[in-house]
Amino acid sequence: MFSKADTHMHTTYSDGIMTPEEMVEYIASETDLSVIAITDHDTAEGAFIGQAYARSHALHLDVVIGQEVTTKEGDVVGLFLKSTLPRYNTALEAIEAIHAQGGLAVSVHPFSRISTLNNMKGLGSKIFSLPLDAAEVRNGFPSNIFSNPICTLLNRHRGQRLAELGGSDSHAPFTVGQAYTRFYGKSAQDLRRAIENRTVEACGTLWTPRNMLRLTSAVIKRGWSPHTQVFTD
Repeated sequence: MFSKADTHMHTTYSDGIMTPEEMVEYIASETDLSVIAITDHDTAEGAFIGQAYARSHALHLDVVIGQEVTTKEGDVVGLFLKSTLPRYNTALEAIEAIHAQGGLAVSVHPFSRISTLNNMKGLGSKIFSLPLDAAEVRNGFPSNIFSNPICTLLNRHRGQRLAELGGSDSHAPFTVGQAYTRFYGKSAQDLRRAIENRTVEACGTLWTPRNMLRLTSAVIKRGWSPHTQVFTD
């Protein structure tokens, strides 16, 4: 039995527009995802809240504790964390801190570039040598239309053949799961095992134009503030 996971999303604890509870409730009722990872920037608090909500409401959804860790060399997502991590100067420091918690380290949007619409910063060619567990080769943000296939190609033919993940990088529920990770099993532990065994498959699409419009409408409805800057990674 194969299932779907989305390993990259944001809530109001960083720059998303939905609370962890709203995000989890929507995903459980409106999508076919079995596992998600909430990966707010530089905090795991939203993930802990989302996980507690899913468990207390007996939702058929596993929530992985994650965090998108900022480093001067690029962003690294930690999955299966136990607590919030600080920012680091180097990606290696972040990876070592993630591993010290028993987590998995993922290079997200490795070959993305900074633009006026997003501040994605990937590790680039550093994914060829750093002790990572996976690379996000399919990121849902539309600007990655070219960097996604480039990452896949380089990971397979120049890199370490890291486990390949798909993550929506959603900041609103209705873009969750458009890019996703396919794995054998059903639970968060099944996902972890598949990542470690490199049997995962990155699938799905970029955010669709319809959902980009829905996102814009939701931002306007909620109001614009430093915590609703949804066009960041």
